Amino acid sequence: MSVVEFRRRASVSQTGETLWLAHDDRLEQFGPEGQLVLTVPYSHVRRVRLAFAPGRIQQTRFLAELTGARSQLTLTSMHFKGIGNFEDRFDTFEPLIRKVVAGVAAANPSAEFRAGERPAYYGLMLIFNILAFGFLVLVVLALPISIGDVSITNLIKLGIVLISLPLMFSWAVNSRPRRFDPARDIDKVLAARRK
Repeated sequence: MSVVEFRRRASVSQTGETLWLAHDDRLEQFGPEGQLVLTVPYSHVRRVRLAFAPGRIQQTRFLAELTGARSQLTLTSMHFKGIGNFEDRFDTFEPLIRKVVAGVAAANPSAEFRAGERPAYYGLMLIFNILAFGFLVLVVLALPISIGDVSITNLIKLGIVLISLPLMFSWAVNSRPRRFDPARDIDKVLAARRK
């Protein structure tokens, strides 16, 4: 029986690091003083959601949500070091998540495995991003930038628009809500962080 560990401090209000231990049949949380705080038997987990969820400050954040009948637990790869200062601990978070996903799949074959954003949030963000991109296109094309040659100016404006398009497309593809097979697709889901 192998055990995988992950340590992190969630916020300024936490005095020390929390230790998470992933066993073959359960996930355990230990407080900074070493006391057992929480045990999550994998057989009680009904849904696992994994997502690359960057924020303004936490730009490489990856999260895992475990949902049971009456509760939900969210873990992220980010470790709080100070105000506005976070450390990405994905190197130790990834093995923990792999162990948890394999444990849930073995303990509860009816569990649902999802990747990406929540569907309603994704829909709103997709609409917002399309509108923002459309606004960017309008602003860039309407700017009175003139390098002298009209065709060169238009090519520069077009270049600015085309550079932005792949970023939006990458987000739309990698954040889309979808199911995944825990045995076959875990590498693809975790790879979304690297794109």
